[in-house]
Amino acid sequence: MLSRAYKTLEPHFINDVLPEEGHGLLATQASWIKVLVTLPKAADPVSRKLKEKWERSKDNTTPHQKWTELKSQLDNFIGKGNKNSKVPKNVSNTDRLRIEHWPIETVFKYTYPRLDINVSKMQNHLLKSPFCVHPKTGRVCVPINISKIDSFDPFAVPTLNQLMKELDEYGATDQTQTCEFDWQKTSLKAPFENFQKQFLIPLMNSLRRVQRVEREKQAAAVGDF
Repeated sequence: MLSRAYKTLEPHFINDVLPEEGHGLLATQASWIKVLVTLPKAADPVSRKLKEKWERSKDNTTPHQKWTELKSQLDNFIGKGNKNSKVPKNVSNTDRLRIEHWPIETVFKYTYPRLDINVSKMQNHLLKSPFCVHPKTGRVCVPINISKIDSFDPFAVPTLNQLMKELDEYGATDQTQTCEFDWQKTSLKAPFENFQKQFLIPLMNSLRRVQRVEREKQAAAVGDF
């Protein structure tokens, strides 16, 4: 799984993290020196060699080229993919594995999705469930209308106090119109109806199709058509 993730994430790492228009990880001398410092201690010869080369005024390699060169130098240093290369005697098997895994760990460090452990284990944290309420701001987590995502304002979503006020005002001003559910009387009406249309109804239809196919299989198995 991690190998597949690495193949998926490395192109994003190269395009979005390395260049100056991204995070600039290998875009400037100050930044690539910080990267070289993170190499395992056993790979110091590689770090010194590349630092000397990249510091030359004639060196005009791009961040992408630097990344490719760095990986190639590490592979050569530990004899990976080259039967004629000899691993230095002072490099242990543990060091070799650390060097081999360094590019993968670096890509994951900057691109792999992170999970907040407290959000996962503490009940007082927001779990991002639809229509839950943030404990500090009181804002309601509303589903986003994908067709209007560019105009979505996270600070304009309904709050718990706002919803309570809307319910009170609805009861005081509109005595003729009836609503089956209280959420229909508030600013949650549009988000909830959008949630029904884009998620709940398609989900229910999908489940019904699966159930229908299963019933047809069972009927075919017993000859009951």
